[in-house]
Amino acid sequence: MRSSQTFSRHWDIETRQHELLGLDLGEGLPRTTLRYGAVIFPAYWGLWLLLFGFPPQPLAPLFLLPPLFLTYYGAKRSVTYWRRTNLLVWAIRLNYLHTGVRPVIGRGRIPAPKPGMRLRARRLGEQVPQLAELPGVAPLFADSHEQVDRAESYGPPAQISPRLRAYGPDAVARARSKYLKKQRCSKRAEK
Repeated sequence: MRSSQTFSRHWDIETRQHELLGLDLGEGLPRTTLRYGAVIFPAYWGLWLLLFGFPPQPLAPLFLLPPLFLTYYGAKRSVTYWRRTNLLVWAIRLNYLHTGVRPVIGRGRIPAPKPGMRLRARRLGEQVPQLAELPGVAPLFADSHEQVDRAESYGPPAQISPRLRAYGPDAVARARSKYLKKQRCSKRAEK
């Protein structure tokens, strides 16, 4: 069995911020970390101040640690999906936990109906019944007591009656010559 190595991971080029507001940062921080921090820190502080107000002075360092750890570990590359950051992987997992896998109806032009939403969260609620008793998130994990058949949840099945047709080489040649004649006629009409 042959094995090979991929060297492209070692050549990963990461843009860094070498200067910020006139302050020299040396080698600098990765720009991805700065972007995540620019979003996470104001969102965390705004939500905290809105809900609880200013923290007591001895606990001010603890007030800074959660967004710092979230930014630091969220901006690192994921071990399982090396092209994505941890924060993106966490967001995708939360999205799938909330919505489940939606069916593709009409090549994505038709939105999925509501009974098909949150299937994965309901399955998790069935496996761990204590989640359905938690205040605030109980409706997310609770079964809706609707006895809907999963096969019928997106409408009745489509009734089709396929007809098989076998074409031989002579029929294909006739169709091709007919198509080529139409192409020639349309080119003459354009001129």
